[in-house]
Amino acid sequence: MSMLQIETYERSVGWVAKAADRYVADCTDNIGRFLSRAATLGPQAAATPFQSVNWLTPWLRVIGPSAETEPLLITVRDSMRGEIAMLLPLVLRRFYGVTLVEFADLSVSDYGFPLLGPAAPTTPAAAAEAFDAALAVLPPVDVVRLCNLPGIIDGRVNPLALLANAAHGSVRNVAALPASWDDYLAARPRKFRKALRQHHRAFDAHGGFTVRMITDPAEALPLLDRLDGLQRERVAGRGKRYVLDRPAYSQFYRAVLDHGAAQRFAMLSVLESAGTVVAIAYSLLHQQSCTTVRLAHLGAEWDRCSPGIVLVSEIIRWLIENGVRRFDLGAGGYDYKKRLGCEAEPLLTLERPMSIKGRMALSAWTTFAGRRALLQSLAARPS
Repeated sequence: MSMLQIETYERSVGWVAKAADRYVADCTDNIGRFLSRAATLGPQAAATPFQSVNWLTPWLRVIGPSAETEPLLITVRDSMRGEIAMLLPLVLRRFYGVTLVEFADLSVSDYGFPLLGPAAPTTPAAAAEAFDAALAVLPPVDVVRLCNLPGIIDGRVNPLALLANAAHGSVRNVAALPASWDDYLAARPRKFRKALRQHHRAFDAHGGFTVRMITDPAEALPLLDRLDGLQRERVAGRGKRYVLDRPAYSQFYRAVLDHGAAQRFAMLSVLESAGTVVAIAYSLLHQQSCTTVRLAHLGAEWDRCSPGIVLVSEIIRWLIENGVRRFDLGAGGYDYKKRLGCEAEPLLTLERPMSIKGRMALSAWTTFAGRRALLQSLAARPS
């Protein structure tokens, strides 16, 4: 059966039973069907790269199964118009005996945002009705907890953020890019410009530096081992656990490069000096925006060069020269992101208890001990 036939069948059979409601929904664990539906909506349906087909396909087929999550892939439609309102790529996992529903994330997806269809809700009342329809098709669960919700991206409203009931405690770091590199530098404080010149002079003492932007998987894949090594050293130096080089995560980042090769979705940026790879960044190119999700560099003798700052500034220069309009340094409130020109935008959380156990769990997570247990669990996940 073709995708068009599937959609026609669902409209005529699967959705009519609740036609009295403004929005109706279905939930499936059929990854292929859900991804086909997302592809039918087109790339513009994904406001962030983390809900694009290029990211979700490897996530649902590699990361999700490795963590024993169960896909809960929800489609919400406007029952009157017969059009898709939003797609929700959710998963179920068990957390300290609690069945928890969340976005396809596991700390590798920075933002939670539905894929938006032509009937996407844009008011709190409509968003509430659409979300209620989604909740109605879930299996028995304890908690729905959707984190890292941006409010608006590129003029598109996040329906879930309209319903959010808590601040997540994190921020999105995004910068609108000007027309030229000179304009970018002019907008930065004098202190930043002076420091950047000093970093360049420090590199000159090593013989200068070169930067490559790589989207070809054949060239990029061998360098991912180097990125894993750099990040492992930096994280271990802070006494934290590093998991991104575990087989599933390592395979995932390679699969993202390969799956999105035709659209140049994933890009490695490599800074080299004196024959040494000093810094590497892993970025996603989506909807005239670049989101850097991984960044690692050498320390010790290279600290005076600030290789991370230099590499990111060169990424920004390249983006401007190639007409990209936004640069996003992902979630997390770090000072260097502000110095590079990113504005912090709050990320919200939508929580719904779905059982007595879920209500107790949410209450416990708001206490100090509960937060500590939650953070300890998350610390075992990639960051």
